[in-house]
Order: sequence, then C-alpha cells, then structure tokens
Amino acid sequence: MTRRRQQQPSFTLTEVVVASVIVGVMLVAALDTLGAARRSERITSERARGQLLAQELMSEILAQAYEDPTAALPGVLGPEAGEGGSGNRAGFDDVDDYYDWADSPPKYKDGTPLPDAAGWSRVVDVHFVFPYAVDNIALVDLGVKRITVTVKYNGVAKASLVALKTKP
Repeated sequence: MTRRRQQQPSFTLTEVVVASVIVGVMLVAALDTLGAARRSERITSERARGQLLAQELMSEILAQAYEDPTAALPGVLGPEAGEGGSGNRAGFDDVDDYYDWADSPPKYKDGTPLPDAAGWSRVVDVHFVFPYAVDNIALVDLGVKRITVTVKYNGVAKASLVALKTKP
C-alpha cells in the first residue's frame, strides 16, 4: 500500500504578495490621513494663537482715548513727541499713537517680549475713515478711526482684526 500525502491548505506566493500590497496601501493611506490631521491641527493652533495675539493688542488700543487732548497738531496720526521713542507702548495714550506700530516678536506694553512668541509679529494700521463708508480712508478726521491689527507667523498672516473707534 502506498500512502498518499494529504494536502494541507496553505497560501500561495501570489496570495502572500497580494495581501502584502493591500496591507501596504492601507498603511500608506492611514499614515497620510494622520499627517493631514496633524497639519490641520497645527494650522488651527496657529490661527488661534494669532487671534489671541490680535485680541490682546486690539483690547489695549480700544482702551485708549480717541485723541490726545494735549496734542499740538490734532488730526495727525502717530505718537506725539516723547510717547513712542522708547521702543515700547508705555507712553501711548490715544488710539492714533498705534499708527504704523509693529513689533516682532510681540511684546507687552512695557516692551517685555511675550513668552514663546518667536516667529510672530504684529502690525497696526490706524486710519481716518468716513462715518458712512468705513472701508474708505479719509484724509482728515471725521470722527471715526479704523484700527486694523494683523498678526503673522513666519511672515504668513494668521489673524486680522478690525475695529472702529469714534469721537465721543
């Protein structure tokens, strides 16, 4: 009697290769999805940080008076003599003192750098605008100033806030 060897079920080389390719494609797709999620999280985090930096500075600006009552030349934008020469905003006492203000990295009002703010910058624009068309810049003071705070990270704008301040 001859004995026959029983065939046991097994995978062929082709099946192993196909299974490996499928697992590899799924792994690449999963890693790509993970990378996209991480990028999205970073972008959201940068936008949120930019918004906070813009809000902090805008709150400071809006707390100031509309104009300096002791200004020698009312209706002129920018800090008056002695208000902004120290490299900080401690002497700023009205909204238009922030005209063309920029700091990189962002600093507190006394000039102390904010922690973990490397790569960030803030720019402020203050303009006279028409009361009935606040998108249009006026050449003279008509009782409304438009303040724009733009925050950038590594030169890319991450947040921008616009507010209006009116003459009391």
